[in-house]
Amino acid sequence: MAVVRAHRPGRIVVLARLGLAMALVATLGAGSASQPLAAEAGLAPKCAYADTLTRYRATSDWYRSLLDTRYRLSRAYAPADLVRANRSGASGPGSIRRIALADLTAMYRAARAAGAPFAIQSAYRSYAQQVSTFNRWVLEDGYASALLGSARPGHSEHQLGTVLDLKTPGGPPPWDVADWGTTRAGAWLARNSWRYGFIVSYPRAKSPAATCYRYEPWHVRYFGRTIATRIHKSSLAAREWLYLKGATTTWSGGSPNPTPVPTPSPIPSPTATPSADPADAPSALPTDQPASPSVDPSPSVDPSPSVDASPPAEASPSVDPSPPVEASPSADVPMP
Repeated sequence: MAVVRAHRPGRIVVLARLGLAMALVATLGAGSASQPLAAEAGLAPKCAYADTLTRYRATSDWYRSLLDTRYRLSRAYAPADLVRANRSGASGPGSIRRIALADLTAMYRAARAAGAPFAIQSAYRSYAQQVSTFNRWVLEDGYASALLGSARPGHSEHQLGTVLDLKTPGGPPPWDVADWGTTRAGAWLARNSWRYGFIVSYPRAKSPAATCYRYEPWHVRYFGRTIATRIHKSSLAAREWLYLKGATTTWSGGSPNPTPVPTPSPIPSPTATPSADPADAPSALPTDQPASPSVDPSPSVDPSPSVDASPPAEASPSVDPSPPVEASPSADVPMP
């Protein structure tokens, strides 16, 4: 084999290359300071560990709150509209925000109709609950492994109240299944959850490089149907899409327009038919009653003329309004 003599670059070229390398290292090591630029370029930064409060962290920001190994919620973050998740029809424990209940119900019914029903493994977790959850995984698997399989307190999407871990009804926890994504429920969710406003946060093709966590086919987050459709069509992981749309800078991803929670129509209580003129209601006798005989100025049966006007007065007990009042017990009949 012939030996080719290596060409040695000049001093100026070496210095130039060294300067470029130093600039690159400085850029990569800038940490959170470089994130807005990465987000504006449409690239999620490499996974790194920090404890920075996420930019959009109010409970009303649930659809654009970015949570990963770098960004977190506050310890006090707790949604006020939590309802039991099993109100959707899916069995299991935990709570979810009311804004997601209607779409969760629709998704469960569609999955069940397709022969792929799912159950709930876990739902909302407070900051304190996540402390216990993370520590348990550290004890079981070690700290390094726990970082890939469980979020540190404040960094968990479960604290948003719009996230569920799902499983097969009657089955073990999904992480104890070799690949829950290949089950009927897991495969159906991967194909269809976005249609109901839910996105699998940590899909196989993007994890852990783009999501910072291991592949979790059971972990779904609610974004509302409008945004979930945009994420699905982008072919990006939810974390990438949030960075792209300015979750760390200025939001440009639009509003979620969640499916409104249906409000049952009120049932009218039966009431008496109101009078056409409210001013007539207090009258002693109902206006539709026949005229009282006392209205006749000549009630005397005696056809003979009489100067004394007393007979009409003696024949006037019918003027007493008490009989009609006593004859109206229908006003006290209980409502049906």
